[in-house]
Amino acid sequence: MKLMKKSLALVAATLMTLPVFASCSANLNEEKEPKIYTGSYEEKINAFYEDHKDTTAGAMVGVFDKDGVVFKGYYGYSDIANGIKVDENTVIDWGSTTKTMVWVSVMQLWEQGKIDLEKDVREYLPDGFLTNLRYEKPVRMIDLMNHRAGFQEYYTDMFLPANMQAYSLEEALKLDQPPQVFEPDTLTAYSNWGVALAGYIVERVSGESFKDYVHHHIFEPLDMKDSALAPDLMDNPGVRQRRDKLMCYSGTTPVGNAFYLISLYPAGTCVSTLDDYIKYASCFVKDECPLFEKPETFDVMMTATSYYGDTGVAKNAHGFWALPYGNNTFGHGGNTQACSSYITFDPEKQIGCVVMTNQAGEGDYNGELFDSIYGRSAWLSYVAPDYAKGLYHPARTVLDGRFKIMGASYVTPDAFSDFLWAYNEKDGISKIEMPYGDYYLADTGTAVFECLLVYGWMAFMGFALVSLIVKGIRAIVRKARKSTKKIMLGKTTGFIALFELLLGLCGLGIILSIAVWLPHTIYMWFFYAAGLITVIILALTLYSVIKFIKTPSKESSVIRKIYNIIAILGAVLTVVFVVYMQLWHW
Repeated sequence: MKLMKKSLALVAATLMTLPVFASCSANLNEEKEPKIYTGSYEEKINAFYEDHKDTTAGAMVGVFDKDGVVFKGYYGYSDIANGIKVDENTVIDWGSTTKTMVWVSVMQLWEQGKIDLEKDVREYLPDGFLTNLRYEKPVRMIDLMNHRAGFQEYYTDMFLPANMQAYSLEEALKLDQPPQVFEPDTLTAYSNWGVALAGYIVERVSGESFKDYVHHHIFEPLDMKDSALAPDLMDNPGVRQRRDKLMCYSGTTPVGNAFYLISLYPAGTCVSTLDDYIKYASCFVKDECPLFEKPETFDVMMTATSYYGDTGVAKNAHGFWALPYGNNTFGHGGNTQACSSYITFDPEKQIGCVVMTNQAGEGDYNGELFDSIYGRSAWLSYVAPDYAKGLYHPARTVLDGRFKIMGASYVTPDAFSDFLWAYNEKDGISKIEMPYGDYYLADTGTAVFECLLVYGWMAFMGFALVSLIVKGIRAIVRKARKSTKKIMLGKTTGFIALFELLLGLCGLGIILSIAVWLPHTIYMWFFYAAGLITVIILALTLYSVIKFIKTPSKESSVIRKIYNIIAILGAVLTVVFVVYMQLWHW
C-alpha cells in the first residue's frame, strides 16, 4: 500500500494540501529484449547489499524459478539498537502486495463459476450497500481489478492504533464510502477501498470471512504457517508476537515497530516470513499454479485487462501490474507505515524475485535491484509525445467531501520523465495513462481558482497573525497611556483575525490527527469546529461590512480603512475556501 512514512507523515500531509506544479516529457517507444541476469544471484545480491549497506536497515531477498528457490538472502537488522539481525524468523509487512490475494481469490471463485468478472458487482452485495455510485454504467469486478471503478481516494481510518478494536470488513466499507467521481472504466485510479470491496465480495460469495478464505484456499495449500492476515494479526498469534518485536525505520532512523490496524485489511495487512512470501510468489512461475484447479485459469489471470492507451503495452492483468522490468514481468509492491515489499515474476521465463524490508518507502531493493535481475524494459525509451498542453490533475485524488483540499494539485506532463506513460484521448477525456493512476487534462479556470483560493487563504492566515500581534501591542500601549477611545470596527476585525487563526488550528489538528492515524471519532470534532467558526466569521464579516458603510469617512484613517478592507475581503475568502473545500462538515 503506497502510504506515508510515519516520521514524515505530518510533512507529507501538509504538502498534500498545497497545489503543486511541475514540469518534462516522455512516452513509449519500441520494445527491445532486455537480458535477464544469468550469473550467480548470491554474488549479485551480496554485492548489491555491500553497495547499499549504509542505507539498509533490514532486507530479505528471494529469487526463485519453476523448480524452487534459487537464492535467499538476509541482510541487516530487524532491530539495529539491540543488534538483532534479520533471519528466517523475521516477519515483515506485505503492504499492498496483499491485494494480489484478493485477485487470486476472485479468480478461484471465477474458476468455479461463482463470480462473473463482467457482472455488476451489486449483484454480489446486499441491497443498497453501495451508496456512493453516481453513474448509470455499472461497476464490474474487472473494473475493481483494474482500479477503474471511478472511486476517489480514501483516507478515513485507513490506519488505526494497534490497541483498538478492529472494524469488520463490512463496517469498514460502510464507514465512509468514497464518492464515485469518474465513470467506470474511463480512468485508472489506484483504490484501496475498491480492492477491499472486492475482498468483501469474496466473503459474500464464499460464505467465509476474507481472512478465513485466504487461510483455507491460499495459506494452507501452500503450507504458509508463518503468515497472518487479520487486522490485528491474531489469526496467527506467533506472527503477531514477532511483528511486535520488529523495529522499523525511515531510512536508518528508528520509528518504533510502527504497527497499525488496517481497517480495509484485504488491501494491505498480510505479514509473513520470507519463506512464506516465496512460497506464495513462486506459484506464479511454476508449470502449473497450485492455487487453481485448471492451468488455463492462471493463463487467463495473466492476460492483460488494461493497456497504456492504444499502444498495446499491458498495464494490468486482473489486478497484477505490468512492471517496467524485462518485457513480461508482473507483480505488485507494497508499503505500510514502515515496511516495504515487492513481488515480481516473469511467467514466461518462469523466474521471480521478492524483496521485504523494514524501511518505509524503500526504493533500492524495491526497484534498482530488479533492474539488475530482469534488465530495464525498453518501454522506458522516451520520445517527445504529442499531447494536449495544459495542467493535468491526478485521477487518484479527492474531488468531493471533507478531504477535497488534498486534491488541489496539478502537474504538466513534463513531470513524468522517469515513468512509463502514454497520452490518450478517449471517452471525451484527454489523459496521461500511467501505472497506478492516470492524469486528466484539468480545466485551467478551476486550477487557477483553487490555487488562488489555497494560497490566498494561507496569505490571510499570515495577515491575521501579524494583525493580532500588532493589535496586542497597540492595546498594551493604549492601556499604558490610559486611552479610553473605543474603535468598535477595529475590535470586530480583530475578532475575525482571531477566529481565522482558530480555524487554522482546526486545520492543523486535522492534519496532525491523520498524520498519527487517530480514529475519525477524534478528528471529526475539528471539522465540526471549523464549520462553527466559519459561521462566526461570516457573521462578523457581515457586521463589519455594515459598520464600515455606516462609519463616517473622517473617523477612520486611510491605514485603518485599508486594514479593514483587507480583513473583510480575507474573511470572505475564508468562507469561500471552507465551503468550496467542504471543511465545514463531517
